[in-house]
Amino acid sequence: MTTEQNYFLTVAIINLILAFSGTRIKDPIGKPKCILFFIMAMSANCLSWFLYAFDIGTSLKIISVMLSATFIWGMVAFSYRRCEQPLPVSLISLIFILNCLALGYFTYTEHPYKALHVSAFFVPLALSVAAYLFIKKKPDRNSSDLIFAYACCAMSIVVIIRSLLLEISPNIFNVTIIASQIIWPAFNVIVGVFTLLSFTEDIQLRLQKESNTDQLTGLANRRSMDNILKQEWAKAERHQRLLALVMLDIDFFKNYNDHYGHQAGDDCLKKVAQAILDSGQRASDVSVRYGGEEFLLILPDTDALAAKKIANKVRASIAALDITHQDSPFDTVTVSAGVAVQTQRNFSTIRDLLMAADAALYQAKNNGRNQIQIMPFEAE
Repeated sequence: MTTEQNYFLTVAIINLILAFSGTRIKDPIGKPKCILFFIMAMSANCLSWFLYAFDIGTSLKIISVMLSATFIWGMVAFSYRRCEQPLPVSLISLIFILNCLALGYFTYTEHPYKALHVSAFFVPLALSVAAYLFIKKKPDRNSSDLIFAYACCAMSIVVIIRSLLLEISPNIFNVTIIASQIIWPAFNVIVGVFTLLSFTEDIQLRLQKESNTDQLTGLANRRSMDNILKQEWAKAERHQRLLALVMLDIDFFKNYNDHYGHQAGDDCLKKVAQAILDSGQRASDVSVRYGGEEFLLILPDTDALAAKKIANKVRASIAALDITHQDSPFDTVTVSAGVAVQTQRNFSTIRDLLMAADAALYQAKNNGRNQIQIMPFEAE
């Protein structure tokens, strides 16, 4: 076999490996099915390169260029599904057919340079759409998604430049022919590898999120709280900023569980957690399920009065739920809260600040519940 044949076969095998690797990936649960489009695109590209490894006639060359177009538009279809966007089947099919007809015609009439100009229109169009979807539309975009998108942008530029060079400076274009034999396989590898890595990163992010999230309420859990508090404490110390904690507790929750059952208790916790999230928190604020029926608000750059105001908004949001509680003197589910603020290093450790918020909560309970106390204690 000649060096050229070995080259085409090698690239075909690379695409085949990427296609088979795709079979080991499962579509994320609850997400649109997309990996099949990736497998089909890579398989089509594999066949396209494989055919060029042999001395083929015009008919097989036409099939090869059509398979190449299938790869490009297959990746566009994959991108729509991967980014959870509606797939415009009719539009993509129409453009794909036009792409194939144009490539097929110029291949049949043996005008390879005109076929290159056709690719200089359709390839950047397809890759730009794919890049846009991953940069602007994909939820929970990760670093592999961005590399995929940037590779598509770079390849679009390369294809357009080569088409322009063909008209402006044929001599320079001839020099780029060798470079293109490296660039296209490199693009295939980058797109394939980072597409697969994107799924792996998604799984890692999901596991990390699950490990830091309370499964019942969806709020941050104690493990996540520890890390966040360390970070916010360090920022407050370094920049001499305030850090407020609000400890909340559902009043008479044990009585609620005993009276209505644990399933109703879980439903109550979910509603309270959602009310906390819906109470207009800032982006920097963090809500934590501290344990049982206790919740914690971490409020950076917040003084005592502002923290109390936020706590009152939360208390009002929970009261507005109007959850019946027959074993409470208030007849509905209510919360008590304690506020503590780190100001000018009045607390030595995070534990001291937490204990102060807990002490303020205890005082609110002793004062009759359904109220807020600030450390140092004040009259409600």
